[in-house]
Amino acid sequence: MTKRCLHETFEERAAAAPEALAVVSGGEELTYGELDARADRMAQLLVDAGVRRGSLVGIHLARGTQMVVAILATLKAGAGYAMLDPEFPVHRLRDMVEDVAPAVVIADSEAEVKRLGTPAGFVRMAGDTDRPLPRGAAGTRPEDIACVIFTSGSTGRPKGVAAPHTAVVGTVLGQSYTRFGPDTVWLQCAPVSWDAFALELWGPLLTGGTCVFHPGKPNPLLMERLVADHGITTMNLPTVLFHVIMDEYPEALEGLTDLLVGGEALSPEHAARVVRDFPELRFVNGYGPVECMVFVTTHRVTAQSAARQTVPIGRNLVGKDIHVLDEQLRPVADGEVGELYASGTGVAHGYLGRPGTTAERFVADPFGVPGGRMYRTGDFVRRHADGSLEFIGRVDGQVKIRGIRVDLAEVESVLEKHPAVKKAVVVATDERPENRRLIAYLTFRAEHRGGLTQSDLRDYATEKMPDFMVPHRISILDSFPVTHNGKVDRMALLKSEAVVPLGGGSSSC
Repeated sequence: MTKRCLHETFEERAAAAPEALAVVSGGEELTYGELDARADRMAQLLVDAGVRRGSLVGIHLARGTQMVVAILATLKAGAGYAMLDPEFPVHRLRDMVEDVAPAVVIADSEAEVKRLGTPAGFVRMAGDTDRPLPRGAAGTRPEDIACVIFTSGSTGRPKGVAAPHTAVVGTVLGQSYTRFGPDTVWLQCAPVSWDAFALELWGPLLTGGTCVFHPGKPNPLLMERLVADHGITTMNLPTVLFHVIMDEYPEALEGLTDLLVGGEALSPEHAARVVRDFPELRFVNGYGPVECMVFVTTHRVTAQSAARQTVPIGRNLVGKDIHVLDEQLRPVADGEVGELYASGTGVAHGYLGRPGTTAERFVADPFGVPGGRMYRTGDFVRRHADGSLEFIGRVDGQVKIRGIRVDLAEVESVLEKHPAVKKAVVVATDERPENRRLIAYLTFRAEHRGGLTQSDLRDYATEKMPDFMVPHRISILDSFPVTHNGKVDRMALLKSEAVVPLGGGSSSC
């Protein structure tokens, strides 16, 4: 079922229901038939410009219907697409273009392409032709690259993840973690550079649903209006944004039938409120790295699972296999902590132009078919007796303090149990091992702000943790900086100011 190409699956939907509404952006709407026809004509323009099967095409367009036409046209021409978000800084776009080496860039003007510093050809989005590309002319195969998605650049130059058609199709078709089909209306609000964008676009378009674009950055008040105006049924949110919405704008979720969240650890408190306040809502906590296309595991949250200390990330999707292994790639027993490896449908080909990094992260799969690979996620998990997984923390979230291994996620978890602390993020300084220190960044619950002293924090931390785990310094923030992928930007935290040492004084934090 999943050994299919994206555009061919869409073409079948368009043939079956050409008048069905496919995409909505502002006041512009396209039916499946209209979108398919426009993409056929633009695909011919791309072929005329030299695009062939196996090429990569950069798409430098604002979110909207024309962008979807460009994506579909690229796939029909046999190429893979790389989203060059116009909101990104030029230097970041130039790094991306250098790695992608696109055959052409689709943009509104040639000046925009020249600004990217690439010798690639230029195809104007407003161009048109009366010669639609014949169906199947490119000879695309399901294993060919469909898209290139870049990982966060918070720790250096971003890496381009090359995902095949099967990875995207396999995340949508044959799955039951959320409702798919002609009766669904999805909100597209993730930045176009995220893997979540692929789910929000192809989730509806591969199954006959409608994709409604959110203009600009996510705005809960606008989300509420879009849900009401367009009958949106399905929303996919980064966990950080979901927490904000539940704290300040829960009305934005009214009317939904399905809500998916992922990207960070889900707060049990917020999860419990959703289950209580929206009992008819199908609420799903998902987990998955970019290298495995959005979700590898999902868990439908219930009152029982929300009452746990950690909300599960669930079980694997159909066609996506997971393994919890030790350092020798041996399965660990239920209840023990191991590193999560993923295989099967959804695993990317690797990183563009980085064979060494690819070989390090995409390793031989001893549990699957000969020649198969599995992706080393770098995340510690624990499998419970009921088969669900609990996320523990990053493998690289372990550091040595005075020669003793410390899991940063564990320190964060202890700090977050303090009644005044809303969220904690702990990082280690990049000093030499003998001088390395832990720094904690906290946000407080509103009712406790201003009432917590350094002495309070010192007493609590030393009571709960050995001295080598107690943060050396602490910074109180109103909110956390986030990366382009919606995750806490730990590098930005290290550069933040207003750091207060955790001493024995009694001055207010």
